[in-house]
Amino acid sequence: MYAETGRRRYPRVPSKNTILVKKLSPPEMEGFTKTRVVGLGGCSFTADEAFGPGSYCDVLISVKKHVIKALCKVVYEILEDDGKIEVGSEFIQISDSDRQLLEVLWNEEQREERAL
Repeated sequence: MYAETGRRRYPRVPSKNTILVKKLSPPEMEGFTKTRVVGLGGCSFTADEAFGPGSYCDVLISVKKHVIKALCKVVYEILEDDGKIEVGSEFIQISDSDRQLLEVLWNEEQREERAL
């Protein structure tokens, strides 16, 4: 169940990693949730409240006993039937080592998908 990559700059994989999200503009919000997809260029996650497209947030994503830190920009929000909001974000700043860790995750997910 991979997202279409034809229109995307970066491939994505479904994931349910724990993520700490902190919105940087008022009203500030901070909390834990789970990712839905993670890619080399960003991630999506669920939230109880809207962040607002264009707003910035710091994220800490738990991946394979490591923590990836990134500055993100919210690019879309989708209100779901259960009242939660799917938030799509783009990585604005991420270290080279954290990007490499994301590449490892993506490659592992690709191998697992092919094995099925």
